Order: sequence, then structure tokens, then C-alpha cells
Amino acid sequence: MAKDRKFDFAPLPIVSDINDDFEVNSSITENNSAPTKVTFDCDYILLEKMKDYGYWEGLTQKDIILEALTRYFDSAEIRPRPDKIRNKTKVGRKPKSLVG
Repeated sequence: MAKDRKFDFAPLPIVSDINDDFEVNSSITENNSAPTKVTFDCDYILLEKMKDYGYWEGLTQKDIILEALTRYFDSAEIRPRPDKIRNKTKVGRKPKSLVG
């Protein structure tokens, strides 16, 4: 007997929203590279608040996090890391494109 599974789907964005997001994202990145996936631990209560907010506002978790980070960094003074740290060799799994 198959389990009943429920899937949630995010609403499709409006075309004008996509264009606005593209302009914001392209101005933030230094070299206009592709987005990078990020995984991190989050407090359960914050996650639930984000899900509730996203449900009622029609936003995805990604939208909420990107907006929060953008607002946070707009009001912060940010100094670039030293080149020694920035160019440090990455440790971890090889990207799938290099595995073969």
C-alpha cells in the first residue's frame, strides 16, 4: 500500500518580479556568476515563523532569506576579506562536473 504523500508547490512568480530580482541579484554579485546553493542549520522556531510568514505573504523561503540578507547588508559596513583568505583552497567534495 503506497503512502499518501502531500507535496507543497511554491506559487509561480510574476514576470515583473523575476525582472526585479534579476536586476537586484546582478548588481549584488561582483562577477555576475551563477547563484550558489547554501545549506545551514536554523532554529526551529525561526523556521516555523518563516514558513508562516511565507504562507500568508505568498513568498518562498528563498525570497524571505534573500530579502532579509539584502536589508541586513544594506545597513552594514562591509570590508572585503584579505586576498590570502579569499583565495584559500576550498576543502570538501569536488563539484559534480569534475567527478568522472
